[in-house]
Amino acid sequence: MLETKSYQPDTEIWYQLLDKEKAYTETRQTFLNCHNRVDLIRTALQNPSERATALKILEYLTDKERQGLFDELIQLASVGHSDIELVRSAILLFEQEWLLANIENYAEPVLKHGTDEEYRRLLELYFIIDRQLTERLVAKALKHSDPEIQEAGEDFNNYLKTRQ
Repeated sequence: MLETKSYQPDTEIWYQLLDKEKAYTETRQTFLNCHNRVDLIRTALQNPSERATALKILEYLTDKERQGLFDELIQLASVGHSDIELVRSAILLFEQEWLLANIENYAEPVLKHGTDEEYRRLLELYFIIDRQLTERLVAKALKHSDPEIQEAGEDFNNYLKTRQ
């Protein structure tokens, strides 16, 4: 009898979850039919309380729409925050060929005035994407005049050596 009492609230919560999931799916589809969805997502990416939802919705956009948000994604990928893994996952949605052809150009403005923080976060991202991409950024960091950026390059260079 005791088990039935504890089971009933669990079942109710489960059905509430199903209802909310259905409502989310329907609302998401309605949102995806909005004409200004990319602008709304761009704005949401700058708001920490809205960012996670915006990042999760990116997988439903077209490649062209996602490409239009790539600059914002690189900015977000270059600093540590609670949504960094979602940002990296969103970046990994891009086709590898497009990503390799474009990421360095988008990251260059960030790195131009970046600190070791930006270098480290982008090195982490690059490592997930491609080894040669990472090696190029390591080489750039090692040549930098800032000793902390050089240290980031050394750290990742050592890490790459252990991963051969």
